[in-house]
Amino acid sequence: MRALFTAARHEAVRAFRNRTFRVAAALVTALLVAAFLLEAARHTGEARQRAALQELVHRHWVEQPGRHPHRAAHYGSFAFRPPSPLGFFDPGLESFAGTSLFLEPHQRNALSFSEAAQSSELARFGTPSAAFVLQVLLPLLIFCMTFGSVAGEREAGTWALAVSQGVDARVLVAGKALGALLAVALWLAPLLALAFAAALLTGVLDASVDTLSRAGVLAAGYAVYLAACTAFGVLVSSFHRRAQGALLTLLGLWVALWIVAPRLATQAASRLHPTPSRAQVELDLARAIREVGDSHDPSNPHFQELQRRTLAEHGASRVEDLPVNYGGVVMREGERITTALFNDYYTRLFDAHRAQDGLALRAGLFTPLLAIRSFSMGLAGTDAHHLVDFEQQAEAHRYAFIQHLNQLHITKIRWHNDKAQRVDQAEWAQFAPFQHKRPPAAWALSRVAPAGLAVLAWAAALSLGVALFTRRHGEAS
Repeated sequence: MRALFTAARHEAVRAFRNRTFRVAAALVTALLVAAFLLEAARHTGEARQRAALQELVHRHWVEQPGRHPHRAAHYGSFAFRPPSPLGFFDPGLESFAGTSLFLEPHQRNALSFSEAAQSSELARFGTPSAAFVLQVLLPLLIFCMTFGSVAGEREAGTWALAVSQGVDARVLVAGKALGALLAVALWLAPLLALAFAAALLTGVLDASVDTLSRAGVLAAGYAVYLAACTAFGVLVSSFHRRAQGALLTLLGLWVALWIVAPRLATQAASRLHPTPSRAQVELDLARAIREVGDSHDPSNPHFQELQRRTLAEHGASRVEDLPVNYGGVVMREGERITTALFNDYYTRLFDAHRAQDGLALRAGLFTPLLAIRSFSMGLAGTDAHHLVDFEQQAEAHRYAFIQHLNQLHITKIRWHNDKAQRVDQAEWAQFAPFQHKRPPAAWALSRVAPAGLAVLAWAAALSLGVALFTRRHGEAS
């Protein structure tokens, strides 16, 4: 154990004395600080703007004059997506998704996604986040720090000398991996702690138990990821006799596993589990609605059957004799039918997206970047699961909102001279505005658990590789 800590201390000191490491660490620090500042400013501005817009929409709604409920329904409302509290650290898909949904009758709208959401990591170099720096650039720094940890000493002859004096090669390599990780931790941990403390003090990050729980698990996940990257660098170095060869191998693996593989995985997922275009979605839904009937067409067979049932229920022979407004009954039934169609269609669409995510996650067994990226976005609340949850909450609000207006149509508007009537302005304040409730940390963790396990699997496999293979290479030196 003493030899392990001696080797670790020696490696950490060597790293801090290395000019290349100090320069690279300074550059990464500058990138992290810039990313934190830029994303914090963007996050704060967007949060305030969307909250103000949501309040403005509700104020316009309640201040509108008295009018017919169906006209008010088509006046519509908006649901604005609040930024995730940890979005300043990992914006994930938030940067590529729409910010609001228009809530209207007979139609379910969805958040739009730009093509950049499907782009490779190279496309995101323009606006790097702190998560991007930790996921993509920090492993490169670690590889530049560890390429000579074993190969350099083997090339200089000090490795064979240490082994000949009875030092276990596995202890030496483990100590070097631990020392490299210690050097990264001593430099990075205070920086990240200071950034999150500043975010808490300035109000960028809320101090709720849920947010702090997410941040704590997120920090643990990144610690495991960086440990895996460190073990990876030291292990590759242990298979080379020259430091230059180890460096070239690590650079090639970084390009392959951190740049090329994620792009290939994204393209494969899109090809194997394709999703329809926006135009195709609208065409399919319009066709499905025509098949079940239009609530604006009273001659439709389905609504003729509805009329028969409604008359029988109230013991009337004509719609004019009903104690309720039959036009509102038709609108209510039409909304129920179209909503069921939309829900079924979007469920299948979301299943296709989940299949794409599942394929990308399985690819995470071949590149740790995909695993940590899914894990990070999920806990930061900026992945597809959280965006879909927002859409589903907004849709539930839309349906309740429209059916509330249809109920006003049924009970407050008389059948005779229907379109000329209005309800009182006070009715608009009876329905609460949209408020998004963020899913709890346990919900998010249950969805990113496979990604977290993939990160752990990488760390465990690389640690096992260090333990199993370095003795043979050490003795062969």
